[in-house]
Amino acid sequence: MTTRWEKLTGDTDVFALKIAFAPDPDEGQAIKPEVSASWGSFQIWVRGRNLCAHVEEGERIASVHWYLLPLMEWFVRHWNPLFHEERLPAKNDGISAWQSLRSTRFPPQAIEENRKQTAKWEREWQAWWTRHALRSAREGGLFPDVLFRRVRDSVEVSWGPVDGKETPEFSEAPQGEYRLLPRAVAEPLHDVLYSASEYLVTLAAGSRRAKALRRNLQALKDTSGHREKRLMWLAGLGTSEKAVRTGWRRAVASLSAVAEAPRQAMLAISESPLVVAGSCHAALMFGSLAPRIKKIDVLSLAQTMVDLYRPEYRSEENQTLSSLARIEESAFPAWHQGYELAETLHEQVQRLFVGSKSVDIEKLIETLGIQVKNLKLSDTKVRGVSIAGPHHQPGIVVNLSYPANSYLWGRRFTLAHELCHLLFDQEEGSRLAIASGPWAPVDVEQRANAFAAMLLMPASLVRRAVSEMSEPLKTARGVSEIADQLQVARSSMVSHLQNLGYIDDFDKQLIEENFQYIDAPH
Repeated sequence: MTTRWEKLTGDTDVFALKIAFAPDPDEGQAIKPEVSASWGSFQIWVRGRNLCAHVEEGERIASVHWYLLPLMEWFVRHWNPLFHEERLPAKNDGISAWQSLRSTRFPPQAIEENRKQTAKWEREWQAWWTRHALRSAREGGLFPDVLFRRVRDSVEVSWGPVDGKETPEFSEAPQGEYRLLPRAVAEPLHDVLYSASEYLVTLAAGSRRAKALRRNLQALKDTSGHREKRLMWLAGLGTSEKAVRTGWRRAVASLSAVAEAPRQAMLAISESPLVVAGSCHAALMFGSLAPRIKKIDVLSLAQTMVDLYRPEYRSEENQTLSSLARIEESAFPAWHQGYELAETLHEQVQRLFVGSKSVDIEKLIETLGIQVKNLKLSDTKVRGVSIAGPHHQPGIVVNLSYPANSYLWGRRFTLAHELCHLLFDQEEGSRLAIASGPWAPVDVEQRANAFAAMLLMPASLVRRAVSEMSEPLKTARGVSEIADQLQVARSSMVSHLQNLGYIDDFDKQLIEENFQYIDAPH
């Protein structure tokens, strides 16, 4: 097939896009001339994988061939949510977008008979898929299952069978995900699309549609015209574009009473002409809260950020906090990373619990210069909120509405969990504002839970507690005795003992079944 024009931009070992134009093999039958002129091919490369390589009639084809005008228009139309919307439809139910979409493809049985709720679930799922899934732009072509979305300060490109069915044609890269800096995706993508639109204008002379495509691509570089749109998607206060816009404007209006300096610090961003490259404190915080966050919570958390505002905060403790915040990309699962991070921290601060029977988490947090504040949020599913930044003293909000926080063991776990976020989850802009709950990133929460478990139950203290117990280890009373000594929940203790190899799956199940009888009257 004759190639009229082609261009590849980016690094194929990171992210790259290639577009090529060729004569329409159907010679424009039953389609408009401008669409026929856009016949060609494309390749998407992520971390050395060509996601478009596939097999047709036993032959390996390196590119996807189809009419490219609808695809290019799709990228332009959904540019801002593609690069700025993180919140998934229905609920978070996977580490990557494709995993979560597959898991939530159909509503749960509990609402199947409720037509209104079922219709809402399906409508929101479909709308999100349309904004983020490459296949939604195929218009009859054979496209791979590739999704783009924001994940805090990164852009995630993930690929896999969203509908639960494997796509044998694209078996070279059946599933995966990779997170990149936003500019590493936005800039090469825009460069290829704009160059292709210019060539398409010459091919389809007089086409208003082709000229509009080029004009709209150019307009994406208008930072002032897109700043609010991009921030509203980052905040994700809703499940539709209208709801997201309304929610963000209400949140910003609620911040109007805040003093100018801290308000600007909360709304400050690092941006390029095509994408918000770094964090926005307010958007980060709202993005992990419930989609319909109440005004009273916005005001409470905003006031907390005002209280933590320290433009010249450069204490020795803050430097210690920064020096501890080192996390490398790892192939290990999130829980394994959490355990390793806690063990590393113990090596540096073990003086705080030498000779003690439990870890003094309150003293550790005070030593690191972290401020703790108790708030009663309307969202009872949020454990706590972590806040840090170049102009803020690091802080932890303990949500008094979260049921477990009313117990000592629950509060201790929350403090340890939020400490993980403060130490290891600050983004490129050194900002952090994450509400630990159902809408926070799944892998980040899994790592923080594992970190909290190992921080509060280090192997050395567990070993000492086991050697001193008066009850048999593999019993509900034995586990409860150790849990009480370490001041942790029984459920956390039994899972941790299993992870450390003290008990096996059968022991764990038997112990959990007998927890209910421990406090029963004799």
